[in-house]
Amino acid sequence: MGAPPFARWFLQGLVILALLLVLVSLTLFAANFLYRRKAENLLRDIQTLRLDESTTKDVERIMSRHGGGPSPSSYASFCDPMSGAYDVWIGSRTIYWLEMTLPALRRLGPRPWASSATVVLREGRVCYLHYGIGMEDSNGQWQWAVETSLLPKEQILGLDQDHPSFKASTRDFKGARRLTGELSRDATKEERRIAFTYDFSCVTRFRGCQGRCEIAPLLWKAVYQKSLNSGWAMPPEETNDPHCKVAEQAH
Repeated sequence: MGAPPFARWFLQGLVILALLLVLVSLTLFAANFLYRRKAENLLRDIQTLRLDESTTKDVERIMSRHGGGPSPSSYASFCDPMSGAYDVWIGSRTIYWLEMTLPALRRLGPRPWASSATVVLREGRVCYLHYGIGMEDSNGQWQWAVETSLLPKEQILGLDQDHPSFKASTRDFKGARRLTGELSRDATKEERRIAFTYDFSCVTRFRGCQGRCEIAPLLWKAVYQKSLNSGWAMPPEETNDPHCKVAEQAH
């Protein structure tokens, strides 16, 4: 005796729903590969800019290549008289909408994320640069922000003798966890490497990014070491995470 029609329709509906979820998930992974490459290319270009050296033409060339342009907003009052501000944003609002509409997709890894860059010029030279990536954590409890900024030395608070031109810091505030690297024009090559080393591979990995330390391993390690030397603790869910244990040994 065969199954009742209702049961067959129900099973068929479940199969169709499962197939749709798999199809959407695969589409998201494919799209993430595309945006990952775009974010990596933007990072590669944006970190070539130098404070007080790179010109408006240098910035416009990068912005044009990555779909950015003049910003209607004003930034960095310390760059007065400002001669231009530029923004570029890389991400997919469609992906964001899908992941918000179908939370079950997050269990498979993909989560909303985006990268962006802002450049402000003073008298035709770069005065301020910001690059960052934002993402939800794997539990949807925190918004991660990992960011690197170039700015005048006098605008970086809390510099120490060991690193007079580079500061690594972290801050939890109103549901956001920020991991930040700040550099002045005198930062060393190694300090720039620490601040500008981003690993986007986890955004296209099954289960997605499990910690900020995966995205910025060298910057996370610098902050972690600072916490040990200063006697304050980073979040235990990070310091106990095996992904971050790997970051501790990153070179």
